[in-house]
Amino acid sequence: MAGPSNTSVRNSNYSELSIEQFELEEFLRDDVAVVVYLIFLCVVGTIGNGHAFIVYQVRYKPSNHRVFVVRLAAIDFVACAVCVPFEIVDIRQGYTFDSVVACKCFRFLNHVVSIASGLMLCLIAVERYRKACCPFKRQMSEGETKIACMVTVGISIFLSTASIYLYDVTLKFTDIPNLSGTDCTVGASETQQSFFQVYSFVLLLISTGMFILCIVAYSFIGKSLYNQMKFRQSAQFKDIQKTLDRDIENKVLDKPDAGDLHQIHEEESSIYSVKNISTLKPLEQPANKSKFPGKDRLDRTRRITFMFLIATAVSYAGYLPNLIILIIRATRPSTYLYLQTRLGMLTPVFLRGYFLSNATNPLVYCFVDERFRFECILFYHKVFRFSTRRNEV
Repeated sequence: MAGPSNTSVRNSNYSELSIEQFELEEFLRDDVAVVVYLIFLCVVGTIGNGHAFIVYQVRYKPSNHRVFVVRLAAIDFVACAVCVPFEIVDIRQGYTFDSVVACKCFRFLNHVVSIASGLMLCLIAVERYRKACCPFKRQMSEGETKIACMVTVGISIFLSTASIYLYDVTLKFTDIPNLSGTDCTVGASETQQSFFQVYSFVLLLISTGMFILCIVAYSFIGKSLYNQMKFRQSAQFKDIQKTLDRDIENKVLDKPDAGDLHQIHEEESSIYSVKNISTLKPLEQPANKSKFPGKDRLDRTRRITFMFLIATAVSYAGYLPNLIILIIRATRPSTYLYLQTRLGMLTPVFLRGYFLSNATNPLVYCFVDERFRFECILFYHKVFRFSTRRNEV
């Protein structure tokens, strides 16, 4: 008798719930983790991309590298400052979202920034490949790089237009009889559902193809940079050997006896041995001037390439799970429900994984690009000094 009585009481309590109350209870139970995650991305990404845009635009000399970072930072800024807050609102209003215009516009913008970011990283991989592996062929000029970035955004807009048709404010049922709401999601019509499956599969093919292209490009880039590094090391060794021969020749001209000559040879051999090459410090060089001019340029190229490589890896690590889960949800609802049960609060996090790259790209710049760190510190140092002087006056 206790079971039916408790059930009837629970049903009675549920019947008194409004859709707003039910929405709040489900939000507190299932969606707090993903909202905290999105708020973190929003704050970090908005501030970080704002810094990246300003610093690279104002403090760096014109180059393809600057063009790519500035455009990518602008895209990521829009994603973090506009699209992420919309996602938070959509999650919070999971049963009371009722604006069709806002739904279509923001879903369209979400697709534009996520696709544009991936295409931009793919374009960067191709440009880095040409610089590293085809240095004597014609390279992209700064103007051509800007045009290529505009074309990339145009392609993203074209590929995203389907989302305007696919997404709509649709009826969303609860597990309580006679209690339902509305949500911004894929339309409920059979045509929209079928087209969504095809559209998601096409995006998955495109993103997978771009990912493979990036892997191949950066593999060749890594091999090329490794060969250049070996060549530089060989050149350094030959230069040291020439210095050894010249020093020995100069000492021989002083005509020492046989014992002194043997001692000189032993000393020079120990100094310039292969074992100690890595620890040599050329004291004769002027301060802050490399004996091998190409080495600094090679190190700079390696850092830039490594920076974009990490950004690309993070981008696809967040984007691919989103597409895979969406395809599973559209084609195998039972499998999706099983995954949702097993993953719990991680399911909505993976569904918004494509925002990860937008927020973390500035952190990649900060950790890899020493000059970016220095310029940010210098900027705040100047701001602090200016505010201090103003307070003193």
